[in-house]
Amino acid sequence: MELFRRFKATALDSDWDPSTKRSHFSWKLPKQQSALAPEGVWSNADLDPTPPSGQNWGVLTWWTFWLSAVADPASWQTGASIIPLGLSWRDAITIVIVGNIVIAIPIILNGVIGSKLRIPFPIAARASFGVYLSIFAIVSRIVLAWFWFGIECYNGGSAVSQMLRAMWPSYDNIPNHIPESAGITTKDMCSYFLYSVIQLGFFCISPSRLRYFFVAKTVIVPAVSFGMMGYLVHKAGGGGPLISQKSTLSGSAYTSAWLLCFAAIQGNWATLACNSPDFTRYSKGTRSQLTQLPAIPVCGLFIAVCGIVGASASQVVYGEALWSPFDILAQWSNRTAVWFCAFGWIIGSIGSNITANSVSAANDLTSLFPKYMNLKRGQLVTALIGGWAMVPWKVLATGETFLTFMSSYSVIMGPISACLTADYWFVKRGAYDVKALYNPHGIYRYSSGLNWRALLTLVLTITPNLPGLINAVNPDIYIGNISWYYAPGFITGYIPALVVYTLLNQLFPHVPTLISRAITAEDYYEQENLESMEKEKQRDANVVVLAA
Repeated sequence: MELFRRFKATALDSDWDPSTKRSHFSWKLPKQQSALAPEGVWSNADLDPTPPSGQNWGVLTWWTFWLSAVADPASWQTGASIIPLGLSWRDAITIVIVGNIVIAIPIILNGVIGSKLRIPFPIAARASFGVYLSIFAIVSRIVLAWFWFGIECYNGGSAVSQMLRAMWPSYDNIPNHIPESAGITTKDMCSYFLYSVIQLGFFCISPSRLRYFFVAKTVIVPAVSFGMMGYLVHKAGGGGPLISQKSTLSGSAYTSAWLLCFAAIQGNWATLACNSPDFTRYSKGTRSQLTQLPAIPVCGLFIAVCGIVGASASQVVYGEALWSPFDILAQWSNRTAVWFCAFGWIIGSIGSNITANSVSAANDLTSLFPKYMNLKRGQLVTALIGGWAMVPWKVLATGETFLTFMSSYSVIMGPISACLTADYWFVKRGAYDVKALYNPHGIYRYSSGLNWRALLTLVLTITPNLPGLINAVNPDIYIGNISWYYAPGFITGYIPALVVYTLLNQLFPHVPTLISRAITAEDYYEQENLESMEKEKQRDANVVVLAA
């Protein structure tokens, strides 16, 4: 029982005292002091602007960040899932390059908010949406992080299945007692549970202490990817048979498949187009975060090409395009190779889940419930909801289902991202009052806590995409010829929202938020220092007078 109390205290609270026998656990967390939030406003110190000591992300850091971000099974699957649709490897590589370049633009534009003002996404969203409407943007980000968390967990569970099969071949023969409609077998459920338990241990460790784990990930996962791709190309008889492969689609079917995959590539990073300030706030400056423009398409192509070539080669080797690396490992009989490859994918899955999903969702939950949520609690909530309630095995049933999921949530993230971009660059032109963003009753409260211009923009730009989304989820629902509008994904929400939000603010400006220049946290800190120095001088002067 003592071990249980210690785990409960360290995982859910920060008040564990090893010198006492009781953990003093409380659902309500101690109130933290915020540098900018007014007195009486419950905030979290992690939401404060990043101090100069934390602004240390340079060019090399950004390249490492993106190399680590793509080093996971989902990146392989994103590229490989294009091939089963009937597109050629040339089409797939083109789609990956173009899609990543397109999505890099809003990521960088919104990233400037973080690199200039040093504020995270939950705070930055208040400038364009208002105090309460920003909750919609934050919740949307949380839900998508939960979905991605579940997908990575399922990938990790698949890797565990292959690892255990390599160690004990009889593991592959576990009888299934789960109905087929569930979309998962007894064996896969056992593997999924084991992976979840392994991963849970990492959530009790601060991400800042996992530095060497992430370094290992950036080495191991690319090595596994290249190794698997090289083996498949060799088994396929070299590059000749692959180069000769052509697309099996033509006409409207080719266009539809191309656009679906293009939307999926954008959807892969659509969340970062919104919450990039969460990371760019640590950048040394705006110029260093501009490194993302080449880093995103280059690194995004890295593992995806391995998946594309691997899926193309599997058509020759196995007679069908296998889009998942775990389906490929299931065909192998070399137990040593299977074990090491599966181990590498487990490392990649856990690493991506920590940095891109669990920590991001936990930070957002902390901003919504600062009285009850900290980083560890948020990660545990993400593990329960994202890992189990989101039933990720349904999403990953087939390559086409995976692509549909990838492209569908761009319908929401595109307009949200566009509101951030338009507000900062075209409406307020970078002039934000940072301290006012932390005041729920300040100028960014707008009307009753929401900016109706942003709300109307979301309604006008999300609604036209809903028929296409419904048809993508259920093709039996006929929507006529308007599905072409939904097909490109992120950009059909981003570009219209960019225009609509800007026009609404030009026609109906909110004057109180249109200040002449940006007032940063440094400005307030300098003002406080000057006031403190003035008080010191006054105090010294009073002492001199009394002494006289």
